[in-house]
Amino acid sequence: MNARIVIMDEPTSSLTLTETGQLLSVIADLRTEGVSIIYISHRLGEIKQIADRVVVLRDGKNAGTLERPDIHHDNIVKLMVGRDIEKFYSHGSGGGSTAFAEIRELRTSRYAGTPISFDVRKGEILGIAGLVGAGRSEAAQAIFGVDAAEEGKISLDGKRVDIRSARDAIRHGIYLVPEDRRIAGLIVDLPIRENITLPALSRYSSAGLISKERESKRAREMCDRLGVKAPSTETRAANLSGGNQQKVVLAKWLSLDPRLLIFDEPTRGIDVGAKAEIYQLMRDLAASGVAIMMISSDMEEILGESDRIAVMHEGAITGILDRAEASEEAIMKLAVGH
Repeated sequence: MNARIVIMDEPTSSLTLTETGQLLSVIADLRTEGVSIIYISHRLGEIKQIADRVVVLRDGKNAGTLERPDIHHDNIVKLMVGRDIEKFYSHGSGGGSTAFAEIRELRTSRYAGTPISFDVRKGEILGIAGLVGAGRSEAAQAIFGVDAAEEGKISLDGKRVDIRSARDAIRHGIYLVPEDRRIAGLIVDLPIRENITLPALSRYSSAGLISKERESKRAREMCDRLGVKAPSTETRAANLSGGNQQKVVLAKWLSLDPRLLIFDEPTRGIDVGAKAEIYQLMRDLAASGVAIMMISSDMEEILGESDRIAVMHEGAITGILDRAEASEEAIMKLAVGH
């Protein structure tokens, strides 16, 4: 249409590395033709690669502008969060050596012919890496009971658990923070209060009647604990930023004392400051003894936050790497089936 200005809002959030490269090439061609591009993204590597100028927004205000020579990761992060982040990623103890959650011969509906087996230790963050379509989310949904597994065994702390539905998983302390929080993690037209208390309404009701006062008290406690920024707990989830929506999804599960918590793309579409907070929450949970699975397509995130990394390819686990042996090259070799 001979556009003079093209606005791209998080255009690579669901793209593979190859597709992202193709898009950035298209953008370069548009620039040579004199088209102006407004490129909105939380992926700082892309910003550094293509931007001539960077305008950083924080809390709805212009936090600063960087010219091309000053476009560096640390400068952008400082403007985004209003402070220096000395250590963005942090590692805990890595958990113990004994498996807490044991998944054996799990077959998902998509990859019924490829069983997978792995363990998650109490207090560790097990990263799950792989290319788009490798079967990572399908495995998570089978463990949580959203998609029934074709077969397989799941044990927690040495005891077999029968997961036939999400209700079963919730009863055993297995929770999923899904990839698409707006569709699968929240009811966006409901207020924060109802989203947080929805999985356990029996805790806030008597004789079949829900106590709004008890709901509100619990929701305020969780919002304070996680630093949710909102006018009140009656604010609709749809009106929150991506980072605050993710915190509400977390608040829903943290109020139920998780044993195994599965994060699917935990920081997709949220700003750098919120990312740092999510990472710290994950570390705090691990330190308290929660077993954590973290599915991520962000290589920096996988390498920075994982104690061990399980890599998947076409429904199979092609290798599990300890932190010391993990590298981008090692992960990519396993991710393509080598």
